[in-house]
Amino acid sequence: MASTRDELLDALIQEMPWYISAATRFQIAVADQLGMPLTDVHAIGALLEIGPAGVRRLADLMGMTTGAVTRLVDRLERAGYVLREPDPADRRRVVVQVVPERVADIAQYYEPIGERWSEQVSAYSDAQLEFVLDFLRQGREHAQTETTTLRTQGRPHATRRKSAD
Repeated sequence: MASTRDELLDALIQEMPWYISAATRFQIAVADQLGMPLTDVHAIGALLEIGPAGVRRLADLMGMTTGAVTRLVDRLERAGYVLREPDPADRRRVVVQVVPERVADIAQYYEPIGERWSEQVSAYSDAQLEFVLDFLRQGREHAQTETTTLRTQGRPHATRRKSAD
């Protein structure tokens, strides 16, 4: 176990990408169990995070073209995971929303890890819980910032094509 502050900081910085990698491998394993592409599982997660959304917003969030997301939503709708419904704010638009009963089918794969996390954090003090929550929220913000940077300044991808000069 690390004993000095520098060793603790080094260990934490080293552990973060390993944690992210393990979480990604877990997501891939869930997608495999469901017989779904990983992007479809992530789209369901994105809709759970942001709520009902139009295809454009979902495409922007996922870094995909609207055409690719339309095909993804078609697959999810055929499988019963999402519904397209009129946007209550603008009946000319359509929003995509998850079907809670079908998401419950996916939740079974997350329940064991959720139980482990719950058991782990139940022993934490309120101050420790506040720290972990703050750490995760700031980490999510950092990841979103870096994702935006890569999408706007890095190699062109689905949401930022090079113009034909």
